Amino acid sequence: MKKIAAFLAICLLFSYGFVGLKSASASVTQNNAELTFPTSVAFTLDLDSADAISRIKLHYGTNRDTCGSVSAMAYPEFTTGSSITARWEWDMRQSGGEPPGTTIWWQWEYIDKQGKSEFTDKKEILWLDSIHDWKLLEDGLIRLHYYESSASYGTALEKAAVSALSRLSGDIGMVSAQPIDLYIYSTTQDMRDAVFYEPGWTGGLAYPEYNILIIGIDPAQLDWGKSTEAHELTHVLVGDYTFSCLGSTPTWLSEGLAVYGEGGPSSDQVAFFDLNVKTDSLLSFNVLSGGFAEDPNKADLSYSQSYYMVDYLIQTYGKEKMLALLQGIKAGDAMNEALKTTYGFDLAGFQDEWRRSYSLAPLQDVAQEQSANPTPVPTIIPIQGMESQASNLPTPSLDSTPAAAVTQPPVAASGILGWLASHLILILIIVGVNCLLLILIMVLVRQKGQKQ
Repeated sequence: MKKIAAFLAICLLFSYGFVGLKSASASVTQNNAELTFPTSVAFTLDLDSADAISRIKLHYGTNRDTCGSVSAMAYPEFTTGSSITARWEWDMRQSGGEPPGTTIWWQWEYIDKQGKSEFTDKKEILWLDSIHDWKLLEDGLIRLHYYESSASYGTALEKAAVSALSRLSGDIGMVSAQPIDLYIYSTTQDMRDAVFYEPGWTGGLAYPEYNILIIGIDPAQLDWGKSTEAHELTHVLVGDYTFSCLGSTPTWLSEGLAVYGEGGPSSDQVAFFDLNVKTDSLLSFNVLSGGFAEDPNKADLSYSQSYYMVDYLIQTYGKEKMLALLQGIKAGDAMNEALKTTYGFDLAGFQDEWRRSYSLAPLQDVAQEQSANPTPVPTIIPIQGMESQASNLPTPSLDSTPAAAVTQPPVAASGILGWLASHLILILIIVGVNCLLLILIMVLVRQKGQKQ
């Protein structure tokens, strides 16, 4: 038994020494990201390895709600060898910009000539300009970032946001599951300089999938700013409650809840809505399910009518039913199906019932398809550059290999157990070869001893 134990110990020592010689870990001398806000991020890697590196991949992405664990991937150019430098630039002028306050992550993968793949540590950086001296105010789930010199400016907006979140919880029952970051620019121009491809009338943007909203609020327009904060916060919460890869939320529901969250339409909008009720010139629910018109009068009517549609559902059937409707959309139900399950009527039935409450005759067009190519709604719904909702992954710059959606790479295992697990086959082969060599040596020595 002692001879067997000694023999196994020798095998392990031989194997350990051999593996150690073949798997010297790489040394990362530089792994960083340089921001050129708001246009690009440059990723750089300097690496020294005992084995020559034949391929390099960059996995990158953002911390946002997605339909699966995916990332983008780029193949930067570099010179193969044991010491390499790789650099790749994410040009957001092509992919569409990320909202200020986004967390960008990245991780390099390097492969040697034997095909062995290793990963660097996963790193993160905050996508935000360094032009402004950002300050932070926190209260509960509200994190308000601003740079205006007046402290009262920030305090007033922080309190308004906290109050709006509390009102949404009490009136509708919507609560946030995680903190919401509000980035407040002192002018609308400053805000527009931080994003791409937004219309000139944009004053604020909500990004529910990031739990971020941005608004340009002039210190002289605090009342408008407080109202807009509530509007955008509602968009973030509605986005959280309805996030689904199987369907979408109709505009009348999203915007109606947002106007409800800010306290209802203005007096001018109410008067204009009443006028359209009297003249029976209200919009069909089918049209309001798509984009709102750019025409100011039609846009005002779209917002106010959407509010009264949502208000009717809440006042008539209660906030619990509204939450159930949102959960139905999140589960992937089509709007008609979600309405039938929650209220017992589809969109056509809802329109008839709602119009009867104003003593108006039913419309006959709700079953028709909504108007083709609806004009984008002139409000604070986020537009991620020129990419579609179904394409969330950024596209690399022209001087690199196109990015591809791939399963997120596993983080390299840490510790001796993780190393053993990832090299088990190699270890077994090496142990087997060494043991065979030792057995052969022992046999030869024994035969020689017998001859002597």
